[in-house]
Amino acid sequence: MSFDLNFGRLDGTIPSVEDMKEYFQGFSSVQVNDTDPGGVQFWYQNEVTGVYCSFSYSPDDVDEEFDQVNQFSASGLSFNLNYIRPSFFAYETMPLVQGFCEKFELLVEDVQEDRVEAANASKLIQSWRMHNERAVGALADDKDVETRYLPEERATEWWRYTSIKQSLEDSLSDDIFVPSIMILENVEKRLFTMVVWTKGISQFFPDCDYVLVQRDKKKLFGSKEEVGLVPFDAVMDWLSSNLDEYVMDGGPVKYLSPDKMPAVVSAIQNLTLLPIDLSQHTRVAADGFHDVILT
Repeated sequence: MSFDLNFGRLDGTIPSVEDMKEYFQGFSSVQVNDTDPGGVQFWYQNEVTGVYCSFSYSPDDVDEEFDQVNQFSASGLSFNLNYIRPSFFAYETMPLVQGFCEKFELLVEDVQEDRVEAANASKLIQSWRMHNERAVGALADDKDVETRYLPEERATEWWRYTSIKQSLEDSLSDDIFVPSIMILENVEKRLFTMVVWTKGISQFFPDCDYVLVQRDKKKLFGSKEEVGLVPFDAVMDWLSSNLDEYVMDGGPVKYLSPDKMPAVVSAIQNLTLLPIDLSQHTRVAADGFHDVILT
């Protein structure tokens, strides 16, 4: 199941294959693949966020005897984005569709809505979300198919932070760890998000469900390493007076600076850790879940 778009112009023309290749080769996340004689696929895949989609041109789909009704579906130029995905797949890819159409003065046919118009990322996102919801609902009725769910707020937080994580690291002058947010599935088949905090080090704390705390617990003789979960909000409340905010696109992210660490390292002993067996949890990829609330 997929969301499909066609592209064209009112005069029946489309850009040349060479012009489209030159355009897409300017994107580091796009791979240009020649297909059947004269055809080409522009495969977009963001290795950071896991989002992917494809633009394609297939001469086999061209019908030079088109009429005003089917000229776009007969142009051979199309776009494809899978369903059963979190909404950020559309957030990331529909601006690409709008940019492509604006570059080559193309109109877009939303096959799902039977609508031809100038490409508008917001409208296309809305269309994809509506039809993705229907696809998820239809799949949920199939008892032989298992789907995973993560609330849209958490999914979108993961995507926004993951998108800028590298640029955040590159912008820092201080030695502050920038953790990844992990999406995990527990034994009850429920998903949650988590960051790791190791022994009170200076680091960022992006919004998530839990913080996995690793600490050396003081014993009568020596110490013992302990690992456990603490709800994110509890950690933020506990650290509140020691946290600063880093302002970035998408909102501020809280962090513990190196000069605040001495006040925290010893006090971390007082945190109550929830036990977790990581071997019983599965890390979930960006395309391994959806964010549709089923009613």
